[in-house]
Amino acid sequence: MNRSVISLCLIIFLFLCTTPVSAKQQSPQNLRELILLGLETNLGLQAVQLNIPISQASITVEDAVFDAEFFASAGYSDVSTPISSTLSLTDSSDSQQLSGNLGFRKKLKTGLSAAFSLNTEWVDDNNISDDLSPRYRTSLSVDLVQPLMRGAGTAVNSTSLQLSRNTNRQASLESQFEAQILALQIEAIVSRLVGVTEIVQLRLAAQNLAEELVTANQHRFDAGVIPVSELQEAQTALADRLLNVSLSVQDNHWQFEELNQLLEHKLPEGFDVSEFYDFTAEVVSRQLPAFEPLYAAALQKRLDLKVSDIDIDGADLRREFYRNQLKPQLDLKFQAGINGLSGEERSSAGNSYYTGEWTDSFVGAAETDGYQWGVAIDLSLPLGNRAAKARLRQAELQKRQVGYRKQTLEATLKTELRQRRINLLHALEQVKIAEEFERLAEISLNQEQRRLDEGLSDTFRLLSFQDKMINAKIGRVDALVQYYGSIAQMNFYRGIILEQHQIYLENGKGVSP
Repeated sequence: MNRSVISLCLIIFLFLCTTPVSAKQQSPQNLRELILLGLETNLGLQAVQLNIPISQASITVEDAVFDAEFFASAGYSDVSTPISSTLSLTDSSDSQQLSGNLGFRKKLKTGLSAAFSLNTEWVDDNNISDDLSPRYRTSLSVDLVQPLMRGAGTAVNSTSLQLSRNTNRQASLESQFEAQILALQIEAIVSRLVGVTEIVQLRLAAQNLAEELVTANQHRFDAGVIPVSELQEAQTALADRLLNVSLSVQDNHWQFEELNQLLEHKLPEGFDVSEFYDFTAEVVSRQLPAFEPLYAAALQKRLDLKVSDIDIDGADLRREFYRNQLKPQLDLKFQAGINGLSGEERSSAGNSYYTGEWTDSFVGAAETDGYQWGVAIDLSLPLGNRAAKARLRQAELQKRQVGYRKQTLEATLKTELRQRRINLLHALEQVKIAEEFERLAEISLNQEQRRLDEGLSDTFRLLSFQDKMINAKIGRVDALVQYYGSIAQMNFYRGIILEQHQIYLENGKGVSP
């Protein structure tokens, strides 16, 4: 063997020593654990999972609309107004006022707005018609506003809250669906990686066959049995097979890096997945259910269809909300309260019943010194009400739109299931054909080798039979990769890809059963 070939072999050997092909396997120990690692580490999935707490915060925002609210205010004013009247002993009306109020208000899901407030004020003026100066007035009041048409009812007022809950449910389902997609990607890459690993070994075996042939032809050439062309033919085949080894090792590296990227590079250097699929065992036929039951079960399992159902429910909610907005704004208002008065008597005033301190005004209110109540009806309606009609039309069109999208998803699912079923059936058939091809190619190669040993064949014919045998073995590996990939795709479109590995999801993360 010439020096260049030896050097190339050494380079490839060193290259293989640094690849996952020759390293010892480390954890994860099987495909299930590898998928769990992906569900735990994949940043794309984690980004999707963040939509769950984000949407939960939106629920809190919408529900907080119905929280009770505390309010308070305080103010002071000093007013002096010139007056000209023969009935007044002064030339100006002077007053100072200090006021404050506090209370609670709350909106109920029925649409009712309620406010309870305590109001108090201190007034000091030069109005001699009032016996008290300064005087204190305190009142306790309740204000109620209940919509009777537009904005009336729990369903209308909780529409935004229900939509945010729908968004949260969708976020959870989309996170689970993303996890299923990730599992499919991992399965597909692992099956390809195992296949490429097998092909590397086959390419190395083919290289060994070429090396043996080169050595044998060198001896035959030295003995003058064969011409130099046969030796050169064997050397050319060896160079070609060395190149194929290098290319398959490169493919192995690419597949490993693609897998490691999905796992955020958590796999250790030299990680081996060759035992995750058994490419040596006989493939057993899988019995699939009839198509219609298969499709019916998939309709119940597919998470993207469940997301679409929530879209339809949201479109219904919006349509009913905007239908309510077509109604006039008719509000029933009720106001009631009690109040009390106290203060200091003016020097010219007689003995007033309300003489007292500021706190006496609270006592007076409690004893219902004064009261007030009232009822009112407010009606309003935009002429033409064009905005509400346009929004309702939008909602109706959006409902049709999401309905069409779901029908498209169902039709696509039916097509995908039919195609995956066809792929799986033919992949199994192709595995069987490839196995038979491999068996016959090995027999033919052994026969041709005996013919060469007996001097009845030549290097060219033997290399041709070797290539057929190698291609047959690689064809079987490719058929198995397609077969395992078809199984993963079928499980994905059936919505059971994670269940097949006994993986169940909690907020999009894989957990043990």
